[in-house]
Amino acid sequence: MATVINMPRLSDTMEEGVVAKWLVKVGDKVEEGDILAEIETDKATMEFECFYEGTILYIGVQEGETAPVDSLLTIIGPAGTDVSAIVANGGATANVANVESAAPEKKEAKKE
Repeated sequence: MATVINMPRLSDTMEEGVVAKWLVKVGDKVEEGDILAEIETDKATMEFECFYEGTILYIGVQEGETAPVDSLLTIIGPAGTDVSAIVANGGATANVANVESAAPEKKEAKKE
């Protein structure tokens, strides 16, 4: 399954970020801990670390472009995964929308 990576909020006051440099390209395999990009915030340029394993399937913000926090930055997943529906929905996926409904419900013990 593909994982959507959104523009992170790298500081309390950050509203948007600029991708200063991508250190990966579409088709590259990445692992947890790899640095994906350098992102300029309102205060500094910071490295953005990957928290997933997979292949870079899509890059939504090109070098030098500005994007708001939480907008589609990149998509990572198994090589060959079709991400066209995710891209068309601006990064929204059915799995993300159903996270709450998939969580197990807690049942209270009956008191007698």
